[in-house]
Amino acid sequence: MAGTALISTLAFDDLVDTTERIYAKGSTKVADLDAVKSMFMVESVPNGTGDRKVYDEYDGETYARLKVEGGDAQKVQVIKGYNKTMYAKRVAAEIDITFEARTFGKNKEIISRLTSLSTFVPQRMALDGTHRFTFYTATSYVDMDGETVDITMGDSLALGSASHTLTGVSDTYSTIVPGNPQFSAGALEVAMLQANTQILSNFGEQRVLSFDTVVTGNDPATIKNVKQLLNSTADVDSSNSGVTNEYKGMFKHVILPRLATTATGAYDSTKAKYWFYIASGELEAHLGIWEEANLKTPSSTNNGEDVHNDDWTFGTRGTYGYCIVSPKGFLGSTGLGA
Repeated sequence: MAGTALISTLAFDDLVDTTERIYAKGSTKVADLDAVKSMFMVESVPNGTGDRKVYDEYDGETYARLKVEGGDAQKVQVIKGYNKTMYAKRVAAEIDITFEARTFGKNKEIISRLTSLSTFVPQRMALDGTHRFTFYTATSYVDMDGETVDITMGDSLALGSASHTLTGVSDTYSTIVPGNPQFSAGALEVAMLQANTQILSNFGEQRVLSFDTVVTGNDPATIKNVKQLLNSTADVDSSNSGVTNEYKGMFKHVILPRLATTATGAYDSTKAKYWFYIASGELEAHLGIWEEANLKTPSSTNNGEDVHNDDWTFGTRGTYGYCIVSPKGFLGSTGLGA
């Protein structure tokens, strides 16, 4: 750290100030959190409003009706759909700076620890948000803390289900791309056709949503297929000269590098080919933030020192919740062809 004195020689207040600057800078390193947030409607939850938030789904009928001269306008109906409760989850991490590290000049070690501290909460937020899609065919999973996470929709089914229900009629709809194909132009066309036919209101009426996003993990072959479809242009000297790429600019590509993982964040090859077709901004997926990631420092009144071992302890905290009320606006494929 250019321009900074040796950490081992810093007084307590100076170390706290240095740590705050390191924390603020280091929190920007979790780039995929922004990608995850782009899949959700994000809102800050005010203090004093409880540790949970209920989201309700409402549908109105779709079309206006003929009004004859002198006649009354026809009344339209509104129906309540499903609801889902988001629960606040508080996460934390702490790092000890030992007397020995401070005294004997282990500056790189201290800087490394304090820098990594700033990424713990954002990385967990990114993992938890991504796992809403990683486990999209399941109704729950057990996370790294041993907690069972409910990831059902308001209709109690998984995000990816062939038989989602409606509250007003007996019709069902599917959010699974038929055949679970790997991503390709043909597979995307299948998903696009499904987006035209499988998005229904709770009255059973067809809805038109703006599907504008393809989501994948970081599997190189899948990424290549998406980018070729999205960006390719024909060489003017080739046999395909003048052929237009109909898909160019049609959708955006979001990469979630933690998609193909287990509940603990380890790589899971069985999910490498997962891909999704999403109407971003219209999918009823919510991220509520009760407490932004923040730094917790020891108190200067007691020098922040543990009397038993002389450690100075720095921590980070954050509180957030995820829920998806309705899967309308989501279509998914495992890429496994089954």
